[in-house]
Amino acid sequence: MLLPEQMVRVLVVGSKDLLERTVDLLYELECVHLIDFPADEEGFTLGSPLPAASDASQKLLRLRAMQKDLGIEEMKGIEPIRIDVLTRELDQMIESLHQEISDVVESKKKIELRLSELEQERKNIEPFVGLPLELDLYRGYKSLDVFTGYVKLDPEGVLRESIEKFELFMSKDGKFIALFVAKEESEEAQRILVQHGFSEVPVPLKSGKPDRILESIVAEEETLRKSIADLSEKLEKLREKHATFALAAEEHLNIIVQKAETPLRLGASVHSFIIEAWVPERNFEQLKKAFDENFGERIYIEVLERRERKGVDGHHEEEDEAPVKIENPKPFNLFEYLVELISTPKYNELDPTPLISIFFPIFFGLMVGDVGYGIPFVILGYLGLKKCTSNEWRTIATMLFFGGIFTIIFGLFMFGEAFGLHFASSSHGEITWSSLLGIEIPHHIELGALSIPLGLYSKLHDVKILLYISVWIGIIHLFVGYVLGFINVTIRHGLKHAVFEKLCWLLILIGAVMLGLALLDVLVLSKPLVMTDVRMVGGLVALVIGIILGFKGEGASVVLELPGLVSNIMSYSRLAAIGMSKAGMALAFNMIAIEMIAPGGGVMIAVAFAIFAVGHMMIFILAVISAGLHGIRLQYVEFFTKFYEGGGLKFNPLRIRRKYTMEV
Repeated sequence: MLLPEQMVRVLVVGSKDLLERTVDLLYELECVHLIDFPADEEGFTLGSPLPAASDASQKLLRLRAMQKDLGIEEMKGIEPIRIDVLTRELDQMIESLHQEISDVVESKKKIELRLSELEQERKNIEPFVGLPLELDLYRGYKSLDVFTGYVKLDPEGVLRESIEKFELFMSKDGKFIALFVAKEESEEAQRILVQHGFSEVPVPLKSGKPDRILESIVAEEETLRKSIADLSEKLEKLREKHATFALAAEEHLNIIVQKAETPLRLGASVHSFIIEAWVPERNFEQLKKAFDENFGERIYIEVLERRERKGVDGHHEEEDEAPVKIENPKPFNLFEYLVELISTPKYNELDPTPLISIFFPIFFGLMVGDVGYGIPFVILGYLGLKKCTSNEWRTIATMLFFGGIFTIIFGLFMFGEAFGLHFASSSHGEITWSSLLGIEIPHHIELGALSIPLGLYSKLHDVKILLYISVWIGIIHLFVGYVLGFINVTIRHGLKHAVFEKLCWLLILIGAVMLGLALLDVLVLSKPLVMTDVRMVGGLVALVIGIILGFKGEGASVVLELPGLVSNIMSYSRLAAIGMSKAGMALAFNMIAIEMIAPGGGVMIAVAFAIFAVGHMMIFILAVISAGLHGIRLQYVEFFTKFYEGGGLKFNPLRIRRKYTMEV
């Protein structure tokens, strides 16, 4: 589960008359990752598309154009169409669909074009409606110049002082003018207009009164919009009628094109073809058996190599790199996208997905630790996993669902609280559910001889112990990371490299922890420093050996990286800090709502409830963001850097995915 599947590189050679059947078989097997054939291989060229490619491509382009016209998109819950039925009706249905929609679409486009022209005409004519002149009166003069347009300031006063022969018309709001001026004074008039913020608007090339022209344009626009609505309704009916067929036909044609263009990735000579591909080792016998049953000895197949992991750094050319196939069982596979956001694991590298699926929900739950928030998390996550289809939203739903489960667990048994209120009575004088509801909620549940706590710690009053727990979680997390790193290096380069590269840091971590435990007794419990203490001796020995091994493997840089290890460990204190911040905000809102406002009675109870609801909704949103981001940050920054490189090539076999069609 942690290591990708073992891959073998296979060679398939056959005559060209068997190529189409070979391609079909490869897609049926769904276990063959093609290696793109090099175009410069001596004696071979790239293959040519199968004959079906051209006709199917043309139909597909035509169909997609019609889909665009009808606005057909992906649909859910439709019954798949059988391929044999679809094939019989495909040509006739495409032609019929084209005839039905072509006239409607063409008419709609013409009307939309005319509507666009009318809209521009309306914009051009509207400014002139406010002036008492017909459009013919603005042109045709030999001795006059006419200026029409918008002004920012009223120019009439300045015009009267500077110009003798002019007539000015102005709209009611004073923003649009028409100035008639003698040609000999037009330059001065234009200068004055520019000083008053003039921007010219050309006179429309129409005749008659502007208001009547505008009425005619508006009336025509209304008629055209009604026509567009009618045509859109027709297209909507056509869409409802043909959507299922169009989606199924597109899928079917796309599959034909996909298969027909597969030879472009293969090698070919005059009479034969050659295929190189990666196949999971456990599937090779199935592959060989399928070829034997379908082709007998007419197809030659052999294993070129069994790709080993040791000594492989992943520095092959892309076409020579073994692909990575990882199959995680549920629910681990729900977290795979979180790893893919960084990159695909290498072929010789452990997959961290199962570990993220364990550690992330624990971190998330510990940071929130509240039953009141955990239950909505689980509900939202469950709904998201049921309804969402994109990887991004399904990953968020996964984080909420499993993080919510651990939020409930920690909130119930470790912190014993919901919405920031403890269940049982508290010695700190805080409001609890026990006092609020007037019932006695025990601190423990007794199940026979088993005593289950309902809240061991308080986020605001047991800060030291929560920080201590957080640091230990960090130590365990980093320890696991270094162990995985040791395994990865051992797989790639052998035990010697792993000792100098990763075991040294394991020893440094163990030594630092043992010394830290001994020093805690001195600093916190005021015990005397005993150099013969097993923790001191063992810690110093492990630390010194680790530094020596690291110095030999990495040089002096190992000493410079020691503070980084301490920083990594302390980074896990955020597990407690974020929980404390949420608890502090919840305490504030609870005190305002329950202790300060609710005792007023009457309408104040409604106000208190509103403050309580809004306040906790804010905390709920912040909890999702902060716990989610910091939970995944601890995986990416602190954990992954200890063992994970990534950069692998994801296994991508030839396969057909059907959604709207089904085979007979």
